[in-house]
Amino acid sequence: MEQPFAGTNGSRAPQSANEVEVFPGVHERRHFIGGFLGALIAIVAIKGLPTSISAQAIKETAAAAPDKLAWDDFLKQAVPVAQQLIAAPSFSVDEYLFRLGSLATRLTEIPDSKLGPYTGVDPRVWFGPSFRGSPFFIIQWRMEPGAILPPHNHPNASVCTLCYEGEVQLRNFEITGEVPDYASKKTFRLQETRDERMTHGRISTLSPSRDNIHCFKGGKVGARGIDINTMHPKSAPFSFIDMNEKAVDSENRIYEAVWNPQLGQAPVKKS
Repeated sequence: MEQPFAGTNGSRAPQSANEVEVFPGVHERRHFIGGFLGALIAIVAIKGLPTSISAQAIKETAAAAPDKLAWDDFLKQAVPVAQQLIAAPSFSVDEYLFRLGSLATRLTEIPDSKLGPYTGVDPRVWFGPSFRGSPFFIIQWRMEPGAILPPHNHPNASVCTLCYEGEVQLRNFEITGEVPDYASKKTFRLQETRDERMTHGRISTLSPSRDNIHCFKGGKVGARGIDINTMHPKSAPFSFIDMNEKAVDSENRIYEAVWNPQLGQAPVKKS
């Protein structure tokens, strides 16, 4: 399995033009994460088979599924459902996320994936890939007690987060007003949209248009879970955000922030 982290700071730069950054400091090869193109290829493959196959997968998901799902059973059901939904002319990202989330809440296990510490951000946060496919890929995470993953965005991506073990506090934000580019040190404003305690079996979702920034804080016993990630067309690099925890408008939960795209990135080596 390809390692998601390398070096002392827990991250690395892309090794080739065939890799994309799917999370700050986490890179995957393009043929594993096809996004919209990968979904189209998958649908083309399905179309080459009897037309009843994708419908049968949906039927089995609804009618024959047990209350609980092992990891392989989850993937057998979630992948064809996701492929069919994302290829539909009337595609709804929220329906897509909640359908995946409804299956994820039934997981009885998650794989013992190899995780690496995100030492460039917080060495008590660990990440690693658990599934590489189309149209989604899954990153597993583990947080030690009190660990913090700072606010970060997911441009043109959707994420379904499942807490599998322990407890984590998850907050979501949306940008209000003008959005400076990553190179700018100009402040902008975030509005907090959600603040929730996540425990076993609970999910949280974000889309390109809502709740797209989130941050995590591990509870007293830490936490472990997964992020089901889908890259949509015109995906862009991620960035961490430095946010002032003192609200400028406490009633509306408005905070000042600035981009910090360097956080968690591998230092540039001098020649």
